[in-house]
Amino acid sequence: MPLTHNTASKFIEKYGQLLSIEQGEKKTSFRAFFQPLRYKNKMYLSVIQTELGYDVLTKFLLICPAYIPLEAVNGLDCFLRSGNGDYNVDHCEKIFFRDEPLYYWAIVHRNKGEIV
Repeated sequence: MPLTHNTASKFIEKYGQLLSIEQGEKKTSFRAFFQPLRYKNKMYLSVIQTELGYDVLTKFLLICPAYIPLEAVNGLDCFLRSGNGDYNVDHCEKIFFRDEPLYYWAIVHRNKGEIV
């Protein structure tokens, strides 16, 4: 898929870490910002804050180019993979500027059985 020419995608492609979406034999590699989710209050995703502001490293924030098919990640036959584990998408939203899709932001969780 072609990379859109918006500034957000260029920035993500330059500075993001390598991830992939794998569905059977099909693998789509891409770069994204991927980090533990920081919680600002106890209402967000009904979790408990820790002293450092992180959960137990099971929920992560993902920001990736808009051409990545995040809606396909269902955890049954399509997975999001990082160098240190497999993840499922809890919630994702495509962000637009007027009619142009800029990027996705998503909340993902680590699949059970993976070690941080």
